[in-house]
Amino acid sequence: MASPPVPFYILCGSLGAGKTTLLMRLLEHWKTQGRRTGVLMNEAGSVSIDGPRAGTLAEQVMNLAGGCVCCDTKEDLSWGIAQLVRDHGSDVLILECSGLADPAEVIDAVTDAYTARLAVMDRVIALLHPVSTEESHSSLYVTTQAIRCADELILNKRDLYVPGHWEGFRSSIVEQNPYARLWETSHARLDAAELLAPHPSTKQTAPTNVLFGKSRSTSIQRAAYHPIATTVPLPGPLNRQRFLAWMKTIPKQLERAKGYFRFTKEPELQEFQYALPGHATITPVTLLDEPTSALVLIGRGYDVDRLRDDLLMTVEEPTLSA
Repeated sequence: MASPPVPFYILCGSLGAGKTTLLMRLLEHWKTQGRRTGVLMNEAGSVSIDGPRAGTLAEQVMNLAGGCVCCDTKEDLSWGIAQLVRDHGSDVLILECSGLADPAEVIDAVTDAYTARLAVMDRVIALLHPVSTEESHSSLYVTTQAIRCADELILNKRDLYVPGHWEGFRSSIVEQNPYARLWETSHARLDAAELLAPHPSTKQTAPTNVLFGKSRSTSIQRAAYHPIATTVPLPGPLNRQRFLAWMKTIPKQLERAKGYFRFTKEPELQEFQYALPGHATITPVTLLDEPTSALVLIGRGYDVDRLRDDLLMTVEEPTLSA
């Protein structure tokens, strides 16, 4: 019997925001729990600088140096996950992204049908600090993507900024992502157990803003938490006409969808791909190792439950034999 997939965490954010400092705190927490942590270090240079530090606390560290994990080493990410889980027995995984890696592309790679058998994305943690106006366009884009994708937004280096400047920075972050929990820290000091704890129910009416590891209420009205990536298992073949009708209801907030399934009375395995600005394809494929029928929905700000329930309505009900 196959083992269940292990939790996978993505640590991303601004260049110089303190990601490795936070990584070390998380690794120390997992080590005290007796977890076998596997670390994937992605650095833009050809030699890993931070990998040896992580190796003092992690069970195993794999370096994905020489490019951004979202492009140059995307295939290496899937390979690294397989190595850590199968060969080293890791029971929790964390990837520290290069400050130049687009986390949206990393999410796409991790939710691949085959990679998802080994690791399931738990959450995206973004570490940020007030961005210098001298940052390059590519760095600013990646920082914006990290903010948008995050489940946990950690605003670091508060001690270095004067009142007014910090408040403006915080407001701009919350405006870009009203779904994530907000943390404000200096030196990436926070309670790792609280950071990794499950999110409150989506039914909650009073989201919290966490300041130096302690929860407090906030006057900022923020929406309830939704994960950015939702996997919808499909328990049977789909009705083609109903599925085509479902495709027309895809909301504009859904940025990506992908998966495999079969249509009723059709022999071919189908691959579904969808990406903004609304282009979708259904393609018959032949695979040696057929993945579990499922669709992965990636996006924020739409009614996840409704879209999932409507998708499941496209599953053909089995007919009873006479």
